[in-house]
Amino acid sequence: MDECRFTLHQIEGYIATLYLLEYRDKVLLLDGGARRDAARVKIFFEQVLHRPLSDLKLMLVSHMHPDHAGGAPLLRRRSAIPIAAHYEIDRWYRGVSGAVQHIVDTVLGHYSARQQFGKLERAWYPRRLKPDFLLHDQDLLPLFSDWAAYQTPGHTLYDMVFYHPQEKLLYVGDLIIRVGDKIVLPFPTLFPELMTASLRHMAELPVRKLLLAHGGIIEVDASSSFFTDLLPQVGRCDYRSFRMIKPLCSLAPDVRSYRKSRINQD
Repeated sequence: MDECRFTLHQIEGYIATLYLLEYRDKVLLLDGGARRDAARVKIFFEQVLHRPLSDLKLMLVSHMHPDHAGGAPLLRRRSAIPIAAHYEIDRWYRGVSGAVQHIVDTVLGHYSARQQFGKLERAWYPRRLKPDFLLHDQDLLPLFSDWAAYQTPGHTLYDMVFYHPQEKLLYVGDLIIRVGDKIVLPFPTLFPELMTASLRHMAELPVRKLLLAHGGIIEVDASSSFFTDLLPQVGRCDYRSFRMIKPLCSLAPDVRSYRKSRINQD
C-alpha cells in the first residue's frame, strides 16, 4: 500500500467532529477534541478499527480551545501518544488574564454544547499543552510526511490547519465552520487582519475536500474562490448575542498586546 493512502474516519465528539486517518501501519488524529473525547477515541479503536490504541502515532491540536485541545493531554498521559501543535501555542493562556480566559472559554464551550446538542460533559483541561513536536508554517508532520501544517491566525493567534497535497484534502479546524446550510467564519474572529491573510493563504492551495471540525465534510472545486468568497464576512458579527459575548473572548494577553501594537502602528 502506498504510504499516502489512508482511510478517513469520523468521530462525533462532545462539541466538534474528530477525524482519524487510518494507514496500514499507523493512525493520525486530527485534533484532540474535548476531554471526554479521549474515551471516544479509545472506544473507536477497540470497537470499530479493532486496532490497539498504540497504533495512534500522532495527535494534532489546531488551537487551544476546549473542544480541540482537551482530549489530547489525556490520551498522551494514558497511552504515551505524542502531540504536535503550533510552536507558540502555550502562549495563548499564559499569565493571570490567560488563566481567566481559559475558564471563560471552557464555560462557553459548555454553553455551546448545551445549546447545540443538549448535553453537558466534564471539559476541564490543562491551559498549557506542552507539545512533543513544535510546528511552524508549512512544516511536514513528524511520522506523517505526506501532511503539512499551515499557520492560519485569526480565530486565535496560534491556529493551524493541516493539508494533504496528494489528496487535496484540508482539515480547517476552526478557520471556517458550517451553521445549518451556511459557511461562516468562527466566533470570535479576534484578529480580522490576520484572518483575511489566512483566507487568502488558503485560497492558494488546490483543495478538493474540506474537513470541518464544526460542519462535517465539504466537497469543493479546486479552482473555486471558496476562501476569498468568505472575505466580506471578516470583521462582521451578525448576531447580537455574539457581540455581547465578544469582550469575554478578548481577555487573552496576546489579544490585548496585538491590539496595542496595531494602535501604535496607526
